[in-house]
Amino acid sequence: MRWVRWFVVLFVLGMSAPASAQVDARMLRYPDVSAAQIAFVYAGDVWLVAKTGGVAERLSTPRGEEEFPRFSPDGASLAYGADYDGNMDIYVVPTRGGLPTRVTHHPAPDRMLDWYPDGSTILFASSM
Repeated sequence: MRWVRWFVVLFVLGMSAPASAQVDARMLRYPDVSAAQIAFVYAGDVWLVAKTGGVAERLSTPRGEEEFPRFSPDGASLAYGADYDGNMDIYVVPTRGGLPTRVTHHPAPDRMLDWYPDGSTILFASSM
């Protein structure tokens, strides 16, 4: 009977470990890194965090799934694919926040690949 008490005590102590020791980042998807920030998708939304660490901030909140965020060469904009109306299209949003601008407008699904080095053109894949 004494071993049962020890088991219960050890179980309770194990369950009370600090949450910071149990960080699980497996759900972070499609990361991209700029000179100052890291972008990633978590729970279907785009998030940004400083490369030096800190608390991540959600950049997108519309209904629908976002994927493959990619920084512009200057780090001022972020392009990503999003399914807001039943089709995956490409959107661009300033990294400081704001409303996304839709870039593609056709019924074929699009996938964000990257920016061209000049920063004025986006490279995406489509079955169009």
